[in-house]
Amino acid sequence: MQIKTWTMLTLAALLAGQAQAGDTLRVATDGTFPPYSVVAPDGKLSGFDVDIANALCTEMKAKCEIMRYDFDGMIPALNARKFDLIVASMAITPEREKAVAFSAKYEGGYSQFLGKKGIQLTGTPAGMKGKTLGVQQGTIQEKYAKDVFGKAGAKVRSYSTPANALLDLNAGRVDAIMVEIGVGTEFLKGPGGNKLSLFGPKFNDVKYFGTGSGIAMRKADQALLQKVNTALAAILKNGTYKKINDRYFDYNQYD
Repeated sequence: MQIKTWTMLTLAALLAGQAQAGDTLRVATDGTFPPYSVVAPDGKLSGFDVDIANALCTEMKAKCEIMRYDFDGMIPALNARKFDLIVASMAITPEREKAVAFSAKYEGGYSQFLGKKGIQLTGTPAGMKGKTLGVQQGTIQEKYAKDVFGKAGAKVRSYSTPANALLDLNAGRVDAIMVEIGVGTEFLKGPGGNKLSLFGPKFNDVKYFGTGSGIAMRKADQALLQKVNTALAAILKNGTYKKINDRYFDYNQYD
């Protein structure tokens, strides 16, 4: 009887602990991906993805603990339970869907080349043959550039952050960098942006770039998936999403 009582009390304590932990959602974002997520000088994270994560947590009546994590290691870390959600403009692709569950789309977009203003390049695989292209490591842009442009004769160089790729572009060590349109637009606004321009076709091949970006979580967390999708639908409907969008973009990021 005492053993049963002890077991039941222990189980109750464990369940109570799980319920308490469920009130806090650990969210990973990139932190090197302006205007989606950046680390301020005081160490605080800010940006579109950070604001979306906080809005969703508010809607779900949960506390958000947002942390910075290297983009290329996010999915393994998520499945290792280092955090609960990824809100990092992560494209919903068939390859990633094998490893994680995604919410409904929360942003759209496309990718394009960024280069020196006046650059005489077409941005096509044939036109970039022999050129050096910069991409962020672990991204869909990296995979696309290697598969399409690398096989056509371009050299693809990977960087830990888009900002590092931009440094090499400005220094002339790469001919162009492939970036998500929001990142490219942000770079044009920054120091030296008046010497840069976006060029070439819009890259949005579903095979590589998916059907928009979603919020990733572990496949087993189906109840959480439902809550996130419900919260996302709510902020899209009640105007919260638009307020966040207009804080960072002069176009509809959801499209």
